[in-house]
Amino acid sequence: MIMDKISNSQDETGALYNVENYILNKLLAQHATADGPLINFSELTDSIDSTMSPLFDQAIEDLIAQSLVHCEDGENFQITQDGINELETRKREAIPL
Repeated sequence: MIMDKISNSQDETGALYNVENYILNKLLAQHATADGPLINFSELTDSIDSTMSPLFDQAIEDLIAQSLVHCEDGENFQITQDGINELETRKREAIPL
């Protein structure tokens, strides 16, 4: 029973990490467009699949708390320079999950 809880916790942590990476990648791609660096909430949520949905809000909150994503109005999101740096670090380290 304890092993199941540890395994589930690790699985959830890995899944959250993957959702964060997805969001950071999506925001980085938007950052480089001529349309501007902002992407709205509905555009972000429309682009995720159902397996990411349960962790999406938590991932956004965590990214904002870490100052990797900026959201001034609660609706439009933008990757920060720290977010760009973090994404580059994550890609280099490629932590196995």
